Amino acid sequence: MTDKRTSEDYYKESKRLRTEVLQQAELLKGSPLHFTITNGITMRVEITKSDLKTIVSKNVGDNKFNAIKNALAKDIPGYLSKAEYLGWRPVAEGKHTESAYFAYFSRELGCRTILCMRRLADGDIYKPYAIINDHVFATTKEELRK
Repeated sequence: MTDKRTSEDYYKESKRLRTEVLQQAELLKGSPLHFTITNGITMRVEITKSDLKTIVSKNVGDNKFNAIKNALAKDIPGYLSKAEYLGWRPVAEGKHTESAYFAYFSRELGCRTILCMRRLADGDIYKPYAIINDHVFATTKEELRK
């Protein structure tokens, strides 16, 4: 079965899903989602309106990937529960000073996606930061630790 959707179709779907995630994010305003999950590592996770807004606002040049990323952003707990833990890497010097390190989780749904979770430096809370593709992930893959 061949996918006959065009880049324009994926662009429209990406925008529609982005709107849905932003509506969902409004519900988190002043009342973040908290949960604990163990998948490779144990994390106390907090998801805020700002976290979801950041994820759906980061786009790559691939409209299909953006649509998949935005669909996955609708259910971060579900993503984490079914993902493969890839490892963690230190924060680049001088960047993301609020973060102690980044942990990475991978899922394959239409394409490979990698959820980047940041551990806050001032506690043991993890927050979703981005859903990236292999191209972006490749730039830091060498620094990964298990």
